[in-house]
Amino acid sequence: MISVLTVNYRSAGDLGGLAASLISHVPGEPMELIVTNHSPDQVVSLRPDDRLRVKVIESSNRGFAAGVNAAFRESGGETLLIANPDVRACAGALDAGIEFLRRHCDVGVVFPLLRHPDGTVQASVRQFYTWRTVLFARSPLRWLGWKPAFFRDYLCERIDRSGPTDVDWGLGGAMFLRREDCDDGGPFDERFFLYFEDVDLCYRTWQCGRRVVYAPQIECVHAHRRSSRNPLTLAGWHHFRSMRRFMKKHGGWPQRPAIAPDIAHSRPVS
Repeated sequence: MISVLTVNYRSAGDLGGLAASLISHVPGEPMELIVTNHSPDQVVSLRPDDRLRVKVIESSNRGFAAGVNAAFRESGGETLLIANPDVRACAGALDAGIEFLRRHCDVGVVFPLLRHPDGTVQASVRQFYTWRTVLFARSPLRWLGWKPAFFRDYLCERIDRSGPTDVDWGLGGAMFLRREDCDDGGPFDERFFLYFEDVDLCYRTWQCGRRVVYAPQIECVHAHRRSSRNPLTLAGWHHFRSMRRFMKKHGGWPQRPAIAPDIAHSRPVS
């Protein structure tokens, strides 16, 4: 089985589209969609379908990472797809994600290519942060349209999309991983309320000897909303707070560790 895990926070209107895309592109294995509802004022109602088992978990809002972990604990799939409600699976994406993880036992996380609804490719994979990239990301120079070479490298703008390639980390809007690579409580560290849970997961995956891979042959559509762009918003505050927690946890801005053969295929730890 493949389990699709998602969290609803004021996005119930998007969930129907996610479910419809899963049903339109049914994989060769059974499939389930587990939704953690963090919006008690919204009723999550998805039309029953014999091709997609759906379960909704009602929960107080303890953050995105905690919501995904709650969905994980109610799921049963060997393969997991963590997907935002505004993600739409494309033809063959589910089967391709399952098959990629089965064929590559040294890979822990797979990021599909994400497209904007207009078809353009989304910049969804990254290098790990440095102070230089953090400061430039918040600089007015960025919004003038000019990007120095180091920032283009951080955004992986020149990445080869002709085939799978290793990346430091990717946006948590859509990612494939194995159940066996997760802790019993779930894949994410719940100390991150919002943002950096994906950076942390990828760094821990590299630490334990597994690769993080961008696989452009697997495609999804993502109506990405950069709510953390403005540091003066609540989302911007959560981004800053999670950044501090990440730095405290890992002792600054760590870079991708080398994979040591003696620890290959171990499980990421929180």
